Amino acid sequence: MAELTRELLRKRSEHNECMISTMEEISLHQEELTSIDPCLGASCRHLKILLLQNNIIPRMENLHHLKDLQYLNLALNNISKIENLSRCEFLNKLDLTINFIDVDTLEESIDNLVDRSHLKDLYMMGNPAEQEWKGFKSYVVARLPQLGQLDGNEIKRGERIAAQQQLPALVAELRKLAKVRSEKRLVEEVEKAEEKRLKEEKKRRKQEKKEAIEDGRVVVEDVTDDEEEEELTGHTPEVREEIYREMAEQKAEKDAREKENQPKWRGEKDFEAEQKSSVDKARSREERGQIRQCNDGKWKFLFDEETKPGHVILDVSVQKHLSSSLIDVDVHPDYISVVIKSKVLRLVLPAEVHSETAEAKRSKTTGHLVVTMKKVDEKENMIALRAARKDDERKKKEAVDKKERERAEREGGKLGVQMLELSGSVKLEGLVKKKDGGVGVEKIELGMKEVSTKITKEKVAKEAAEEEESSEDSGDDDEPPPIF
Repeated sequence: MAELTRELLRKRSEHNECMISTMEEISLHQEELTSIDPCLGASCRHLKILLLQNNIIPRMENLHHLKDLQYLNLALNNISKIENLSRCEFLNKLDLTINFIDVDTLEESIDNLVDRSHLKDLYMMGNPAEQEWKGFKSYVVARLPQLGQLDGNEIKRGERIAAQQQLPALVAELRKLAKVRSEKRLVEEVEKAEEKRLKEEKKRRKQEKKEAIEDGRVVVEDVTDDEEEEELTGHTPEVREEIYREMAEQKAEKDAREKENQPKWRGEKDFEAEQKSSVDKARSREERGQIRQCNDGKWKFLFDEETKPGHVILDVSVQKHLSSSLIDVDVHPDYISVVIKSKVLRLVLPAEVHSETAEAKRSKTTGHLVVTMKKVDEKENMIALRAARKDDERKKKEAVDKKERERAEREGGKLGVQMLELSGSVKLEGLVKKKDGGVGVEKIELGMKEVSTKITKEKVAKEAAEEEESSEDSGDDDEPPPIF
């Protein structure tokens, strides 16, 4: 048997993207619920359709928050009286098929429905009052003039008029039956209490015998056949509750047996134990000084130093539905260590931070882990400053290259530009000879090496004489070349 919890509500709200606060319809049938928990009304205030059939709920309670409720289904439960619907102003349909509303609680139950002016459809088939009293339908039709249908049958105008005429006699008859049923119920309660006591006594004796056999003691009396528990029969709340309890025990035994028979590789892992072991191992290595960057889980992450100036923000892409109990965060001044589902994410921080003031939170929409850490020096290693510094260096380099190109173009023309492009960092000066025939200086700088060449008048004269000698040896310049 189960309880109505927020986890169950969230599980049953998949059609609404697991958002329980805005949900308008929820189905909680066949969940073996024993009560209507207050968390239902507190968490789902906008419900219009609530399906709770086929459970073992004994009372209609904790419905006062559901002001928008239009359809309530409590068929196949243990309800013995209609109650606590005064705040459900817009209730249009109520299904209480096969419950335990008897003649002694019928009048009070109908009293609680008289003010429900929007109620048009009512189902009460299978209740003791409906089965045992022939005047049930007429009584309900006369007391609830707003009804359009009862147990799926349309109420005709003639039936309503006849029921109104019979109402005084029906009320008197119902009260007599209620009195008799109340007296009978008292006797039944005494008998049930005695049966319960005998059953507990038999159970105790059986347990004592079992313990005696286990301890090796001599058993003086044996349990006879008449001490065996009798099977429960009849249709009562106690029988239904006992049946559901047995079903729950059988289901638990079956699940345990199947789990035990599963292969080890398919067995359910103890993620929390693995997480604790991984955290202890990671922290132990860090204490020994074995610190290195790693990302065992291949988690996507991002450092942000611009959204909140003076802080380093680490955003880790964690699955939305991963339990926060499987995440452990440890912040140090110069690095952060995060263990997520037994996988270690350890990162060096871009700046020194105050580890004692760090905050770790999960995003409600994405599930991301967001760790905010305040810097010791607000301007240290700021990503924006580093980017700006690199941009300034790039611009300076481009300006220098442009200046060199212009100078080479001015002094050496296209040849100088080509040599500048080929030489990379080579700088050329004085490639053009001076017009006055004076001494020119040619400088070539290659890296840190500089070569200087002096061109003198003597060198120029010597080169001219060598050219004349070579022309004399070759013959008369005016003689035409031979024709082949």
